Amino acid sequence: MVTDKNVAYIGSLDPGHIPADIKEIRDAGCTSITMTVNELDWWYYRNARKAIVGEAHKQSLKVYLDFHGFGIFASPIPSAVYPMKNPGKTQVYTDGTATEKACPNDPEFEKWFKEQAGAVIRELKPDGIFWDEPAFTPHEKFPGEWACYCANCQDRFRQQFGKPMPKTLTGEVRQFRQDSLLRFLKEITKFGKENGGGTSILCLMPWTRGENSNVDWFGINSWEPFIQIPDVDIFSTDPYWIGGSNDWNYFVDNTREAVDLCRKYKKPLQIWVQAVWIVPGKEPEIKRTMIEAAKMGADMVAVWSFKGEPGAHALDGGGDKRLIWQMVKEGFKEIK
Repeated sequence: MVTDKNVAYIGSLDPGHIPADIKEIRDAGCTSITMTVNELDWWYYRNARKAIVGEAHKQSLKVYLDFHGFGIFASPIPSAVYPMKNPGKTQVYTDGTATEKACPNDPEFEKWFKEQAGAVIRELKPDGIFWDEPAFTPHEKFPGEWACYCANCQDRFRQQFGKPMPKTLTGEVRQFRQDSLLRFLKEITKFGKENGGGTSILCLMPWTRGENSNVDWFGINSWEPFIQIPDVDIFSTDPYWIGGSNDWNYFVDNTREAVDLCRKYKKPLQIWVQAVWIVPGKEPEIKRTMIEAAKMGADMVAVWSFKGEPGAHALDGGGDKRLIWQMVKEGFKEIK
């Protein structure tokens, strides 16, 4: 049975528009929102974020805070304060090119992030934290090129395996990348719990199964150890397939594995359904995917994002935004 219906809310910079947005989300059948808080939101538009939390709670919606950016989570765009203030401290590809993401093996970044996260949690008082797609930065030539090959990673690899870190993606390197993200996530989810962050949701990216598998393209080759992290309450993934190079099986295969693992470890599963990058004619697939996620066993169904982010050209596939939102509303209505 689906216990939570969620939509990602990028938000409004004008607090006067927030009550109507939240009402529309609630009227769509949602029981919670995932509110993005990147560096730009935090350092420039904090009042708007506080207004969103207050209005959502006023209208009986839970708020899960998404550190959308902040060095290593999801997209580093529109701002990446830590790399900006600490040049030379980002993840590095094996060809020597610096990336925009911070490295989970950088102790200074971990210290900095905890300071920022603690302040955000205290100020915004969310119902939970949505730890959004922590990753090593993928490379278009993966597995020929990969991250991270910074000095911190090389030092930690030498400590773990007793030899220099190679530039080829060996089995030991694959293990090291996963171990690094696992260690980092254990530490920050524990920090979130201890500092009033509430429910902890961990969202990890999916991958292609079968002959053309791109497993561990972002540094993780098995969800299983991450689901077992003590301070992770809910596991989440986002097998987007509507448009692009993925197909329906990509959604089914990833959802099925996530359901099986969450049942094994007795933790709820949240499945995200794509409502951005929708091309014309594919709008009904949103509703179909939402309903199928529930049928397959998702405990929580979420949609990225509110009205398909109508102002975001980068996420615009040309689909009808009004129809996209209508499909979301119909999908939530049919999910019991």
